[in-house]
Amino acid sequence: MPKPEYSVKEIPSNLTGPLLQLLSHVHVNMPWKILPRHLLTVLTLKMNVEIGFDAVDLDSNPPRELASVAERLHSRGCRITLHGPFWGLEPAGMDPMIRQISRFRIQQFFDLITIFDPVQVVCHTGYDPRHYIEHEQSWVDQSASFWEPFVARAESLETPVLLENVWEAGPHFHRALFEQLKSPFFGFCLDVGHQNSFSSTPIKEWLEVLSDFLQELHLHDNDGSLDQHRPVGSGTVDFGTLFRFLHSTGKDPLMTLEPHREEDLAETLEGLIRVMKV
Repeated sequence: MPKPEYSVKEIPSNLTGPLLQLLSHVHVNMPWKILPRHLLTVLTLKMNVEIGFDAVDLDSNPPRELASVAERLHSRGCRITLHGPFWGLEPAGMDPMIRQISRFRIQQFFDLITIFDPVQVVCHTGYDPRHYIEHEQSWVDQSASFWEPFVARAESLETPVLLENVWEAGPHFHRALFEQLKSPFFGFCLDVGHQNSFSSTPIKEWLEVLSDFLQELHLHDNDGSLDQHRPVGSGTVDFGTLFRFLHSTGKDPLMTLEPHREEDLAETLEGLIRVMKV
């Protein structure tokens, strides 16, 4: 008799009942390059994943291979979101050749939507305050010009594209973009770890200014000094304010966990259970 494809042996021993139940309601970040190593566990657990692609991934994986993995995930009921490439990309860069390369990479990434049929996709704005602090309106205008055709493509594919905060000091750049390109398929992903380590603006203001556009959360923790990707509840991220806001407004954005070590997944789920009780 052939060996069953899925086995309880693939379930980590520290993932107990309540953690497994919560796991079915969230996504977990999974870089494409390490997904093969964990695919059997993902399928066994029916884990929802946010698959991250970098430039090398986009260049080196044939559509047939991508489609095979996508089919296996969907056949097990695993929901999929995608995270786009960001290293070296500047969608609103002052150098037109840099913008051209950035556009090419995001086009490659958008081609994956028809393969993976994701719930939504996440990208970075590429904003760097060291470069654009005296050119803020120019950055907004150039960024809107860059994203406009991708928002149109997101609409045609009925797949939202969300922009995540990284280096932005506050929420106003994102709001300016969303106001210029108003679309239900163009929204915001709040990364609470980035907000805590890179932004001087309280999380409450980020939520209030961008609540109309909020469609996803990236959840991890740090001590405020670096983007450490520690387990939820082990640092200084203001999860109390976050979940009080969500409860009071009835907002229910998709939640993606971003542990950067395999052994931190259970602790992240445990921490999330604690911080959600506000």
